[in-house]
Amino acid sequence: MALKKILIIDDDEDFVHANQELLEAFDYEVDYALGGTNGLEHARKMIPDLIILDIMMGYDTEGIDVARKLHNEPELKKTKVILVSGIVGEKKLSAMPKPDPDWLPVERVYEKPIDPKTLIGEIKKLLEPGL
Repeated sequence: MALKKILIIDDDEDFVHANQELLEAFDYEVDYALGGTNGLEHARKMIPDLIILDIMMGYDTEGIDVARKLHNEPELKKTKVILVSGIVGEKKLSAMPKPDPDWLPVERVYEKPIDPKTLIGEIKKLLEPGL
């Protein structure tokens, strides 16, 4: 069975490397890109099964914009996206944004730091349904 491919798009190298190690320990093929523009280009080449995407990178909504662009590309439309961010605490928001087919086309949204067990559990639900 081929390894499922996961792309982490984030500007926090510590977050990227910690989660890359975690996911590789669960036998996922993991790569990363620092920033939204690099992430979108990398996703086009890699065609990952799932993307872990930060909201705030070069600007506050960069991840939301990347999620919309991914959703509008035919070869990436079926790629699952988990959006993560510390935006609630940093911007003092009352709640995280919710997935929406038009405004925020992602499967899940989580506040950073995300518990490793929660992350692995969600990835398994999205990539290995029925297990």
